[in-house]
Amino acid sequence: MSTINFPGLLTGIDTNTLISQLIAAESGTLNLYRKRETTWEDRKDALSDLESKLSALRTTVGALADAEQLRAFNVASSDSDILTAEATTSAFEGNHTIVIDQLATADRWVHTAGSEYAEDYVGAGTFIYSYNGKETVITTTSTTTLEDLAGLINNDADNPGVTASLLYYDDAYHMVLNGNDAGSDYAVSVNAASTEVWQSDSEFTYNNDNATLSTLITQLDQFGDSPLQGGEVIEITGTDRAGSAITPLNLTLTPNTKLSHLIDKIEEAFGDNVIATFENGKIVVTDKTSGTSSLTVALTYNANGSAATLTLPTMAVSAQGGATVATLAGFTPSDFERTQAAQDSRIKVDGYPSGADEWITRSSNTIDDVLYGVTLHLHDVTSDTGEDLTLTRDIESVKEKITNMITAYNAAVTFMKQKTGYNDVLKTSGVLMGDYAVSTVESQLYMPLISQTQGFIKDIDSFLMPGQIGIKLNGDGTLEFDENAFDQAISNDYMGTLAIIGAAKTGSSDSNTVKFYQASSSYTTAGAYDVRVTVSGGAITGAQIKLSTDSTWRDATFSGNIVTGNLSFDDNGDPVYAENGLQLSVDLTQDGTFSSTVRVKQGFAGAMEDALDRILKVNTGTIDIDQKNIGDMIKQLQDRITEEEDRLTRKQQQLVAKYARLERTLALLQSQMSALGISTS
Repeated sequence: MSTINFPGLLTGIDTNTLISQLIAAESGTLNLYRKRETTWEDRKDALSDLESKLSALRTTVGALADAEQLRAFNVASSDSDILTAEATTSAFEGNHTIVIDQLATADRWVHTAGSEYAEDYVGAGTFIYSYNGKETVITTTSTTTLEDLAGLINNDADNPGVTASLLYYDDAYHMVLNGNDAGSDYAVSVNAASTEVWQSDSEFTYNNDNATLSTLITQLDQFGDSPLQGGEVIEITGTDRAGSAITPLNLTLTPNTKLSHLIDKIEEAFGDNVIATFENGKIVVTDKTSGTSSLTVALTYNANGSAATLTLPTMAVSAQGGATVATLAGFTPSDFERTQAAQDSRIKVDGYPSGADEWITRSSNTIDDVLYGVTLHLHDVTSDTGEDLTLTRDIESVKEKITNMITAYNAAVTFMKQKTGYNDVLKTSGVLMGDYAVSTVESQLYMPLISQTQGFIKDIDSFLMPGQIGIKLNGDGTLEFDENAFDQAISNDYMGTLAIIGAAKTGSSDSNTVKFYQASSSYTTAGAYDVRVTVSGGAITGAQIKLSTDSTWRDATFSGNIVTGNLSFDDNGDPVYAENGLQLSVDLTQDGTFSSTVRVKQGFAGAMEDALDRILKVNTGTIDIDQKNIGDMIKQLQDRITEEEDRLTRKQQQLVAKYARLERTLALLQSQMSALGISTS
């Protein structure tokens, strides 16, 4: 909107200043609204800062909320040039001796004759090689160079895992074939002719999709509706590459038999002279020797009187041995020299296996399935006495996480006190003073630190409160960490200390009939529960549950021998009852009504984490609701400011019009007086 200024030339009155002063006198309400808006904006900014500090605290608390993850270990090797290792939280403290007899290596073949130049032509023909039981045929032309041949191998879409390179030695370029994986299963061979391969004519499927090696045979779509009754077998028969019948071998079927067991049994039946694999739901059997072969493979299901049925695919020739001949001159098997054989690593762990010629073998120098929770890295062979690994508890990492939590906690608490308190020096109140939501947040944070930790009871658990392990609440609301007290506590009871920090809804029961099975980490409330279950005729007929502090029993659901707490949720997606997700297992071997007390334990870090999740939850969390309320107040003030600005604009327009009329009236009077000869000076 444009503004008209009146300098008062006719009247001598500065109407512009006069109007401004009148509007300023009318602006008291507007200024009050703007001041309030600034205050509420400051509150909104302070809440955002608090939310950031609480989110940082949530991160540090989350690092402590699972006792299993706190079980960290330091691993020391007696010679890190030979052996190193790392441990997960599932490892165990102790010492181990590792003897390394040999390292796993990859297969390596070198073309002995070589070529004077990398650009020398190798000629037209076929080059055949195998890797890990998979054969590949490379076709060259009259203009294919040695360098091109290496490229054809490396860029072949069917390359099974071999890298070709050129080695310059003794004035010649030699092609090198290197297996990409270590271990005896990953051998490279240069073949004079194609290798025989047998493949099933149809796929094994599970839920109409290709099965995998881990699929149970009883899960296959090819398995009938009747369960195994015992005695069912898959018979493996056939002939070896020389045409001699193999000794038939049976795979006995059990509920736990997998397709991987069938693959292993096929290789065993042929004396490990074949490689059996499972590709896209089909069984593939490959002769380990290339060239003409009389190999045959047959799989037959024999129910032995059982009603269980299993439809097996038919095995048939997929690639005829010797059908394709390698014709690339100068690149026959005799033209290559194996410079490194593919072999497995061989180790003994703590003297096992005890036989002089017995070893634990793996196809890699990284081994993670020999010592529970420990990954070994083999770098060299050892002497007969081996090298030592020592696993010790990493207490310092736990202390560091506690220190991080306390730092973040104190930052949040100090911030809240600054923003809600009164500054005696500046004589000013904190911008969040009187904010009920913030005071609620503060109480929710310190409550897990000053109350008995849920699910822990005297005379059974070593610790009941954080203060007993050195985490103390000061008078000003901040936390203090007494490391000496913590060291003493964790020395006396390592697992008990970790539990009071981060027990993650673990449970126990005082009954041998009704036992804790599992609890929901998100929905079950930690604490003690009273449970009663009625069993009749080997089946559950009724189950009830309640918190021990409640007076009202609630019906629980049950299926088989598992009892589950009420799974109701409110409109916000929060559980209605404390036992949501709590599951109990029941011994059904005897009838009667059985009672038990079930304890669900949660460390103080998990309780703080849950509190922070509630505080920070989108839409329904304490902070979000407070921010929305403040946002609504700011919006109301902005609406009032707009209304007041509009009123003042109209007022200004009225004053401008009023003084304009005055100017015109005075100008007319002056003109008339001049006409009458009356001086206006």
